[in-house]
Amino acid sequence: MRSLARYSLFALVLAGCSSSSAPAANAPSDAGDDGAPSSADASPAASVCTVASTGSAGVAIQGRLLAPSGPVDGEVLIDATGKIACVAASCASSAGYAQATRLSCPNGVIAPGFVNAHDHTDYDVGKPVSDGTTRYGHRNDWRRGTNGFPQLKTPSPTSDPNLLAAAELRFVMGGATSIVGSGGTQGFLRNLASYKNPGWMEGLTGKTVYFDTFPLGDSSGVELTSGCAYPSIRSASSAFSDGNYAPHIAEGVSLAAENELLCLTQSSNDLVQARTAVIHAVGLNAKDVDVVAKAQAKVIWSPRSNIDLYGNTASVTVIKNAGVTMALGTDWLPSGSMNMLRELKCADALNQRYFASAFTDQELVAMATHGSAVAAGFDAQIGDLAVGLQGDVVVYDGGIGKDYRAVIDAGDEDVRLVLRGGKALYGDAAIVTALASGCAALDVCGVPKSVCVDVPGVTLASIQAAAASSYPLFFCRGQDPDAEPSCVPYRDSYPNGTSATDRDGDGVVDANDDCPDVFNPVRPMDNGVQSDVDGDGVGDACDAKPLDKSAH
Repeated sequence: MRSLARYSLFALVLAGCSSSSAPAANAPSDAGDDGAPSSADASPAASVCTVASTGSAGVAIQGRLLAPSGPVDGEVLIDATGKIACVAASCASSAGYAQATRLSCPNGVIAPGFVNAHDHTDYDVGKPVSDGTTRYGHRNDWRRGTNGFPQLKTPSPTSDPNLLAAAELRFVMGGATSIVGSGGTQGFLRNLASYKNPGWMEGLTGKTVYFDTFPLGDSSGVELTSGCAYPSIRSASSAFSDGNYAPHIAEGVSLAAENELLCLTQSSNDLVQARTAVIHAVGLNAKDVDVVAKAQAKVIWSPRSNIDLYGNTASVTVIKNAGVTMALGTDWLPSGSMNMLRELKCADALNQRYFASAFTDQELVAMATHGSAVAAGFDAQIGDLAVGLQGDVVVYDGGIGKDYRAVIDAGDEDVRLVLRGGKALYGDAAIVTALASGCAALDVCGVPKSVCVDVPGVTLASIQAAAASSYPLFFCRGQDPDAEPSCVPYRDSYPNGTSATDRDGDGVVDANDDCPDVFNPVRPMDNGVQSDVDGDGVGDACDAKPLDKSAH
């Protein structure tokens, strides 16, 4: 694993197990809640890329590269094996360049493919589930109807290859090439949790991720606020028997959510280690985050699903200040985002409006690429534009925004090319035609695209039919997806969003707020006060040293 020090950013990883709704009827409606560009009705841009020459093996792409060290004008060369052979101002002297098809993308922003760090893909079979204005304390409240909450009616998982392919194609059209998913099919996305099914790994090697939804064996709805008498806590020998371990921990804002971390970090069976990527981590305070940091564990963030179900999400500013590697994941369609572009827009909107822009654009994009690869244990193979890694490359329309903004603000029509290991999966028809044969035409918001279906027994026509009966494959830039869950924090204690007297929208007026610019609401787990673990009067959310009373 390469050192993170060479990246001037924090890698990020959080996600979730959820179910939920369209934006709540009475929830706050801060304008542009997902940070969507204002040019919703802009006509499709002119060609972003042209074919400079057609070769016999490999592909070279010239444009604006989002390299590990930052944006640079140059070329990326993917060789005949599907790996990146060169990232430089010019790759003309590199072996294989003369044989490669060359694409000139002077208006393109070239980035690594998204790695979706967490999704229950086999549940992505219908529109989001509405929960109105209900916000839960713990995931078992909506799963099982515990503590007097209404149980959500969530979909059953599917094994239908057409529905699974439709779910994966949504992600591909949004720039993803890999996923840590609970289900899926061979083709489209690399599934890093494929449980030794080499066909789903799409060329990657090594041990897979242990995707663990119930590390406490609490699927029946058990919630404990103290003690560890859970039905069946996963053994460390089982959790780490393969590759990295990705358990759902602290999904909620109640004491029962926080108690899960306490019981999973027992010295007799510690499940939070350097190879652990904690999914959700919503119910953690600064002391709990310190435990995660000292273990060198990672965190997977699924902000939309968290906000929709609990009205709150992980304390990401605390996590960042603790130096914890983070990643980004969509959780699932019932309460999360339909693809990584929508999840990234949610993270961006929260960052700007609720977290005082704690993260740079580069750091946000890194959550969805390098950070997610680190969390899954595959950063030596994917997640960056770097020599020796797989040629998982996406070209975005640079007319949408500069550098990382081109990624954050993109719609599906602005994704001009998606390569997985150098193999074209989706993109502008003229470009895909130069790289692959047998691909199917698809009009996306007026832009002619091609889809290269590599799922056995599945065609684009059968995928479209499955999507027609479940959920659309795409929505145009500036258009909110049908029934998309809100990304605006909402609970009864903060129902009105941000305002002149409550800048961070956490329900505590600025004059009384120990972090007036950073969202830090009173949670059920915090005993009626804002979290301030060291008691220094500066809330954990904006305290760079939340465990040191003598410093902030």
